[in-house]
Amino acid sequence: MGVDLDAVNHATRVVLDAVHPVRYAHYITPTNLAQVRAEFLDAYNAGRAVDPLFEYPPIPGQLAAALDAARAASTGAGPWRETLDRELTYARAGLAALRSRDPEAMTSYSQSQFGDVAAAAVAGARRRLAEQPPTVDTEATWSSDRVAAVMGRVLAELGLDDWTIDHNDRMAARMSVVGRRRQVRVKRGVTFTATTVRRLIVHEVGTHVLRTANGMRQPLHLLAHGIPGYLGTEEGLAVWHEQQAGMTDPGVMRRYALRVIACDTALRAGFRTVFDAVLPHTTADEAFDLTLRVKRGLLDTSVPGGYIKDHIYLGGFIEVTNHLERNPGDHDLLMACKWPLSEVPMLRTLLDDRSSIPPHHRVDKVVDLTRTVVAEG
Repeated sequence: MGVDLDAVNHATRVVLDAVHPVRYAHYITPTNLAQVRAEFLDAYNAGRAVDPLFEYPPIPGQLAAALDAARAASTGAGPWRETLDRELTYARAGLAALRSRDPEAMTSYSQSQFGDVAAAAVAGARRRLAEQPPTVDTEATWSSDRVAAVMGRVLAELGLDDWTIDHNDRMAARMSVVGRRRQVRVKRGVTFTATTVRRLIVHEVGTHVLRTANGMRQPLHLLAHGIPGYLGTEEGLAVWHEQQAGMTDPGVMRRYALRVIACDTALRAGFRTVFDAVLPHTTADEAFDLTLRVKRGLLDTSVPGGYIKDHIYLGGFIEVTNHLERNPGDHDLLMACKWPLSEVPMLRTLLDDRSSIPPHHRVDKVVDLTRTVVAEG
């Protein structure tokens, strides 16, 4: 493309330093969750229908000014100015939605990031729930200390010496990746089955860590950043990798199906109606958690709309599977960075003009390591 990569990378760094503090997921996480959960489930057990009233963290006042100041930097990004401007525009929209807590604004923002709930995903979810009965959990004998040690060994074996393990109890998920910090997080105090450990290594390291690490090696630094639409591809790839490695968990796939139903229902209904839609397929506790995920961020949870994100896990898997069946050679393009399927034509162009390079870290090695370290761990 004949662009000044140093100038583009500088502009990228300035813009992303302004965008990242707009931590949307943080500001839609209720601060009174424990109290509201107990009140809701008590009401449900008593036969009363209620819609929760959530409270949220305060939003710092300087975030908007930082976004405005960063816009000037995008002028130095040449052909990538439009992409960086779009990042700032989306961050501004997200910030406005957080400040207003308007259901339409919050729904629109989430759809701009994660797309619409696809009819194919809804049909696939209903089919999976009808055909796949609930699974019975096996005994979890792996402590979080043991899992953290194994994850550290996997990172070391891959040569990812600048990545660290954060083992703490201040997180919701059992395991997650914070790519910007080069960090794999393991929740302290929880237990895992050996099967789950194998699956999570492939999912978290084999996909989330490797896409980030490969992206950070790219001449164009923007490739290490997940632009809008990337997460459906990323989560879809993670589930696809599990399937290819023979590590798919039917219980997890069933949960992904329920998330699709929750998203689809939330577009038309309030909290209690979403809860009732998923409840026939799971426990009241999990039905609350599924509904919380799609209604978090709203002040009035009785209205339609919300954080319409969770359809991407099953929906992304369907999209990635269909694409790679037709274009298996595109797997390397997707693993070389954190960009979505929609950008595959651009990724081919970047590879051809040497603005990107093939992936250095490969998921096949992670799969082989997984079997070895879990057997020895």
